[in-house]
Amino acid sequence: MPNPQLSAVPVGTSVKRKAAPRDDEGDESDGSDVSMINVDFDFYNLNPDVDQIAIKRLLRQTLSHDDHLIDVHQLADLILAEGTRLKAGSTIKTDGEESDPWGMLAAVDIRKCQDNPALKPLIDYYLSTAPPAAIKSALTDGSSKPALLFSMRMLNLPLPLIPPLYKMLGEELSSAGFTHYILWGRGYKLEGAEEATGLEFDQSATNKKKKGGQAPGGLAAGSFTYHPEEEMIDSRAEAVHTYSLKTAPPRDDESFGVEQFGRLLLVSSDKLAQAVGAMEEACKPSFRVPNASAH
Repeated sequence: MPNPQLSAVPVGTSVKRKAAPRDDEGDESDGSDVSMINVDFDFYNLNPDVDQIAIKRLLRQTLSHDDHLIDVHQLADLILAEGTRLKAGSTIKTDGEESDPWGMLAAVDIRKCQDNPALKPLIDYYLSTAPPAAIKSALTDGSSKPALLFSMRMLNLPLPLIPPLYKMLGEELSSAGFTHYILWGRGYKLEGAEEATGLEFDQSATNKKKKGGQAPGGLAAGSFTYHPEEEMIDSRAEAVHTYSLKTAPPRDDESFGVEQFGRLLLVSSDKLAQAVGAMEEACKPSFRVPNASAH
């Protein structure tokens, strides 16, 4: 079942492009072959019958070079099963429920599933990155009740779509009793001499922390999140952990693409709610999102 539809793409965000229709296929006099179109975004519940392949693809994207270390097939099945059990989690789609999601937000109960063969290798992977004591305790200590959040999406998805995902998840999990959330994601580093790579949209979307200057003709140097809204969670988190990818190839002057790293955030449930409010406020100047609730 879809949640409220967002029918107007916000100004200044990425939208799909398609070849402009022509009255005469042989007429090439029109100098423009690309037109802008509006895209309708719908929120759907996680669907085990449809979403598994796309979730596996998004998991591999998040794992990046380390994707062969985790069985994403089992993990995707667990994410979908937990979505059904908790009655929580949403996907964003543009072509009906049977289409592939562009993005998703889902939760897995760490205490219930920490020995599950689908989740245990991922927890062991996190622990092998030497996280700070607060995150390590949340992953292993039974004194709290944390959930692991999977926030994954296509990078050009409009940012104002993200606060409703978190808001709906908070409402859906309000009776589950989770005290903390661990959010898993990734980031990238720039040396300051890179040419435009398409990442500059993310850099301008929020006020990012920069660790260095900007080389003439290049992008700003520093470390950045792929998901800009994570910075609003960072500022309220109990712990933020970044780690190097275990099997990333050594980098040199001939290396292609940006250097990536993993991220883990530990945030209490009330602080996450505050961060979601900040996300909504940050999106208001460009786009007002209707109140979203699960149906």
